[in-house]
Amino acid sequence: MGEAVQTMPRRLLGSELRRLRRAAGRSLDETSAAIGKDRSQLIKLEDGRATLTAAALEQLLTYLAATARDRKKLLAMGVEARKRQPKRAYVDLLPGSNSRIADLEADATSIMNYDRSLIPGLLQIPEYTEGLVAACDGAWWEKSYQERANRITFRLERQKLHADKSLLFIFTDDALATPVGGPEVMRRQIDRLLEAGARPNTTLRLMNATDPRNPCPQGALILLDFDGKTPRVGLLPVAYGPSTYLDEPTDTDAIARCFQRLQELAYSEEESRARLKAAREAM
Repeated sequence: MGEAVQTMPRRLLGSELRRLRRAAGRSLDETSAAIGKDRSQLIKLEDGRATLTAAALEQLLTYLAATARDRKKLLAMGVEARKRQPKRAYVDLLPGSNSRIADLEADATSIMNYDRSLIPGLLQIPEYTEGLVAACDGAWWEKSYQERANRITFRLERQKLHADKSLLFIFTDDALATPVGGPEVMRRQIDRLLEAGARPNTTLRLMNATDPRNPCPQGALILLDFDGKTPRVGLLPVAYGPSTYLDEPTDTDAIARCFQRLQELAYSEEESRARLKAAREAM
C-alpha cells in the first residue's frame, strides 16, 4: 500500500471501509494486523491517501465479513480508486451513493447548504421528510413501504452527526408556502427551524425565491470544508441519478463564490427569523 494522490474515488472508498470496519467492531490495530499492514497505512487508506491491490482489498473485505453486495460494490470502487488520472468531476455511479455523501458530511468541519423550494434535509422533522419521500414513492423507485421507511430513517440519522460543525443553510422562502404534510406539520417544521437557527453553530437565512439576481436559480448546492489539509468538496444534489462530486480548487472556489453571492442576497438572520415566525402565524 503506497502513498497516493487523494482523489474522490479514494476518499469515498476509504469512508466506506471505515464504516464497514466500525460496523464489524474491529479496531485499526486489529484490522491492520489481520491484513499485514501498518496501522499508519490503514489510516491513510481510510483517509483516501492510499490504495490497495485487488487481492489485498479482497483480504480486507473477507476479514471484515462484508456481505456479497458490499463486496461487489467495494471491489468496483477499488478499481476506480486505483486509477491514476483524476477527473475534474467524479460521478458516483455505484449503489449507496447517499451513504457516501453522509460519510463526507460526517468528516466535514463545516457545511454550506443551499436549497431551492425545500427545507434542507439536515433540518427536516420526520413528518416533513415522510411527506417528501411519500411523494416520490412509486416514481423514483418501485412502490414500497420498506423503501420509504429506510429513506426516512437514513435522512434522520444524518442529522445526528453535526452538533459540533459550522452550518450555513440558505433556502428560498417559497419552501414555507408548500404545505408538505399539511399546516400542522409545517408549523412544527418552522418551530424546528427557529430552534436550529438559535444554535451558536448554525446560520439560517431565507432568500426571496423570485430574486432575479440568484446565481443558482435551478437547483441545490452543498460545499463541505474539512481540516484545511483535505480539499473542499462540492456536491450537486439531484432528484434521481448518480451523485457528482467536485474537489478541484477551480470548481470549489466557484461554489464558494456562489455561496458568498447567496449570502449577500439572502435576508439577514434577524429578518429570516421574523419571516419564519410570520409564516407560522399565518398557517
